[in-house]
Amino acid sequence: MPESVDEVRLDPFDPERDADLVSIWVRAPHVSRWWGDPGKTLGEVLARPDGGGDALIVADEVAVGYIRWQKLTRAELDAAGLYEVPEATTIDIDIAVGEPDYIGLGVGSRAIGLLVKDLAANSSLRAIILSTSVDNLVALSAYEKAGFERRRRFDDPEYGECWLLARDVRPV
Repeated sequence: MPESVDEVRLDPFDPERDADLVSIWVRAPHVSRWWGDPGKTLGEVLARPDGGGDALIVADEVAVGYIRWQKLTRAELDAAGLYEVPEATTIDIDIAVGEPDYIGLGVGSRAIGLLVKDLAANSSLRAIILSTSVDNLVALSAYEKAGFERRRRFDDPEYGECWLLARDVRPV
């Protein structure tokens, strides 16, 4: 188990090469607790996100997690009660650090920071959002370290009570 991590980077996700690894991660209790049904999650990962992308999180040359980003439809936002979130200029991020030994080492917040920097430099985005269960304290800490602020709580039809977190990337 590493005591610290020197380098974090995002590598291209290749479904043919990386599916087995992600399959292990989404079945791990510390991931499936928050991501839901592993079979459904793996299907979504392999289908690839619409209007976004995905990557492997690599820490000190070890693949340790998965991150994806996508535009949400108005219907998806409304179903979660997020009526105030603008569809056209917002990206949603999902992240999982699948290797338990790398949790708590700053890998997640650093991976999110890398992605935010890249998205902000290469798009007309105004905001990036994340949501997580109000009980997922590890994720909340990582998101806040990456510059996200808790905006409000909402009831997600699939995951229950969640926090909506956001980070502005361009002035409105």
